[in-house]
Amino acid sequence: MRFFLFFSILLSGILFVFFIADGKSDPYYLRFTTGRQSSFIIGTSRAAQGLQPSVFDEILYKNTGRHFFNYSFSLIDSPFGPAYFKSIQRKLDPGTRNGIFIIAVDPWAVSSTTKNPNDSTGFAETKSFMGKTKYVCLNPNIPYLINSYDEPYVNILKKWKSSPALYLHNDGWLEVNTSLDSMAKSLELKLAFYKNNYLPVYKFSTLRLQYLSKTISFLQKHGHVYLVRLPVHQRMFDMEDELMPDFDDKISGLAKQTNVKYLNFKLLKNSYDFIDGHHLYKTSGKQVSAFIAEWVVQSP
Repeated sequence: MRFFLFFSILLSGILFVFFIADGKSDPYYLRFTTGRQSSFIIGTSRAAQGLQPSVFDEILYKNTGRHFFNYSFSLIDSPFGPAYFKSIQRKLDPGTRNGIFIIAVDPWAVSSTTKNPNDSTGFAETKSFMGKTKYVCLNPNIPYLINSYDEPYVNILKKWKSSPALYLHNDGWLEVNTSLDSMAKSLELKLAFYKNNYLPVYKFSTLRLQYLSKTISFLQKHGHVYLVRLPVHQRMFDMEDELMPDFDDKISGLAKQTNVKYLNFKLLKNSYDFIDGHHLYKTSGKQVSAFIAEWVVQSP
């Protein structure tokens, strides 16, 4: 009897925690609790933090009647490949027509750390939540919380009443709250990390580029696709030129082949603030989001 009572209390407590999990719980969970979507922002953490659906809605909703949703995650979890492609397919409302899809591209997202960069069996995201989460529209998403939440469940309760630095909005935008004073230091740390840990091991993957093409073709059946290379600090652009000198040629060729527009911020001289050299600070993210939305309006 006591065991049954203890088990009932424990189960009730866990279920309570599952039901209060929200945008403070982790940087990804909330994207898997919303319904199917009809206009996406797709990419890695640069898009997750930098592109704000509410800004796109302000400019484009009157023309489309659709709300935007940010379905971007991280370089580790959402580079272009089989796992992300399947997740996008699951999240899209199959009845969507005339949707708008913004795909953020960069050299890292079409590269791989595997010995054979085209060996999808070794892609890290297949073993992360991206590969494991089959149900992307459950609320609460208990399978995600059981299989992919990598912190003690008590942290959900702690964060529920706190003001964490990371807050995932209902529209999928990941808001990062940090001070402007810390950005210079963060730039040096991030550049050093990429130079020492990423640049030596990342290699271009034709398979990932093929999955970017597959993603474009799939979404074109449901609306209009736009490719964007988001702004980063010039020193990050320089490092990406080391990784993949012909990146823009490859993306421009793909854009021409698939008949989509490509907006390359590397060619635009603008001054933006970055949290760490490649993630836009939220005020600059708002400016970039508005710029892209206006570009979409003007694109034929």
